[in-house]
Amino acid sequence: MITYSQQELDSILQQHKLWLENQGGERAQLRNADLSHLALQNLDLRCASLIRANFSGADLSGTNMNEADITYANFSHANLNNATFRDADLRNADMSYAQMFNVDLYRADLFRTDFSHANLSDNAINRVDTSKTIIKLRNSSQQCIST
Repeated sequence: MITYSQQELDSILQQHKLWLENQGGERAQLRNADLSHLALQNLDLRCASLIRANFSGADLSGTNMNEADITYANFSHANLNNATFRDADLRNADMSYAQMFNVDLYRADLFRTDFSHANLSDNAINRVDTSKTIIKLRNSSQQCIST
């Protein structure tokens, strides 16, 4: 895992913001980053590369991760309230024990995403387009939500 100082992380996020606004900058590459237990509320991480990032215990409330590549990321025990993951790639992500109230998962790829013991608001899964999504719970004793 790669750890970043607050200054390094701020620089990456500033460059990502410029990239999103087509003003230069560069896409955030936070692959294998250890961002656990950090306060990361209300960030714009759209289209970021967050593969295998560790967000365990982090506060990502209000953060926009639409269209981000978040495969194999760890969100266990994270605060994801009001976060958006529209069209995000969350395959094999660990969302166990996460707080997920008012989360937008519309068209997110949730293949083998672990939601065990997550606190999901009633409408979180209703926002998933299940026509092309396979949700497989890792705990084989539980029923699959959709296949």
